[in-house]
Amino acid sequence: MIKLQEIKTTHEHYPFMENLLQTAFPLQERRDSEQQRHNTDENPLFHNALITDDDTPVGLLTYWTFPSFVYIEHFAIDSRLRNGGYGSKALEAFKQRVAAPIVLEAEEPTDELTRRRISFYQRQGFIMQEIPYLQPPYRPGDEWFPLKLMVHGAVQMEQEYSLIRDTIYREVYQVQ
Repeated sequence: MIKLQEIKTTHEHYPFMENLLQTAFPLQERRDSEQQRHNTDENPLFHNALITDDDTPVGLLTYWTFPSFVYIEHFAIDSRLRNGGYGSKALEAFKQRVAAPIVLEAEEPTDELTRRRISFYQRQGFIMQEIPYLQPPYRPGDEWFPLKLMVHGAVQMEQEYSLIRDTIYREVYQVQ
């Protein structure tokens, strides 16, 4: 049975999560480990959820809770276990856990991998937003990156886009 368990850096499976984050996401798509650990242990808006199947770690889902929405920052299943239904089951469990709309960033569908990723989220009920969005860099000197926002739940993007974008920029990326 798939479970999402919020953990801190002292949890026995935190090294699994940290390794998965580092192998699943290139450096420009994640913060430094020290800052990740700080957010995990100290930031009340940030949540580091271990995905398990009968107590065996299979993935991670990091997210931020804000007053009007939840933002998924990172979601990954161990590469040895992909295409086994874990991603769908984990997202379903997450959607049942949160009452607020869910927002995530996705790459433009430019190749087979990005098209498959977007199709996966669409099958989970996420809707691609067409409003231009730039992801701020995690590190000074890195470039801003064009992405798309995908949303699950009741969001009037024309009215709420600025609030959502500005909240993510300020809280997740520390852009003022």
